[in-house]
Amino acid sequence: MVTDDLGSYTEFDVVKVKNGEKEKIKQPVATEVPCTIVVNGNEAATIMCTPTHLKELAVGYLYTSGLINSANEIIGFYCDNTRWRLDIKTVKEIDLSLLGKTVYTSGGGKGIKYSNIKMLSSRHPLESDFSVNQEFLSKCMKWFLKCSQLHKETRGVHTAALSLNGELPQFHMDDIGRHNAVDKIIGHFLMNAVDFSRSMLIRTGRISLEILYKVKRSGIPIMVSIGSPTYQTILMAREMGVTVIGSARGGSFTIYSHSSRITFE
Repeated sequence: MVTDDLGSYTEFDVVKVKNGEKEKIKQPVATEVPCTIVVNGNEAATIMCTPTHLKELAVGYLYTSGLINSANEIIGFYCDNTRWRLDIKTVKEIDLSLLGKTVYTSGGGKGIKYSNIKMLSSRHPLESDFSVNQEFLSKCMKWFLKCSQLHKETRGVHTAALSLNGELPQFHMDDIGRHNAVDKIIGHFLMNAVDFSRSMLIRTGRISLEILYKVKRSGIPIMVSIGSPTYQTILMAREMGVTVIGSARGGSFTIYSHSSRITFE
């Protein structure tokens, strides 16, 4: 399970109480660090995250924030895991003011930027004829609910995976932050030059507006979550042309927008 020096979890001595009986056990707890992303010498953001797959996190964050348009724009990457600082060098200078006026959303907390004016203005509908069958969606969710060993052990992380071309996902990404898990999985596929136009994002957590912006920015036509969308997410998903599916567990789910992408036999 340990993938970086610090690892994705740490064991703590705790007292577990069940049916009135107490027992001393070692409990795995998801690790978190304040990770600072520095681009060409300028600080872009500090994010509380799980210290694994940090390059994917940085690539996904910069892309979904509108600061880069492809992973190829990054020509240097260095991780200092004593200070948890990610130093990134890009082909050309980046104007961090493009992050614009920060929109702090529910559950985000001050200090982390999730949305910007550029993303808010990107409302032209997503054009995609990609669709998936209801049975395949249910099959994906059954796989997804069992895929994360870290979640099983700690119950303290969010998970994201991507289905490509109507095939089961091959792997997943975990993080203490639901936004980070999405950025990590998007960052991974950006680094592998994948076309998102025939993909389906599967994830845990509430479907909030900033997550929708990340999906729209990537051109992912379908997003599925165990959680439910917010009011604004539903309105914007219908306007942006993104299929949003919530409360998905096994064969049960709710389609909130653009239901034509889910077919039934």
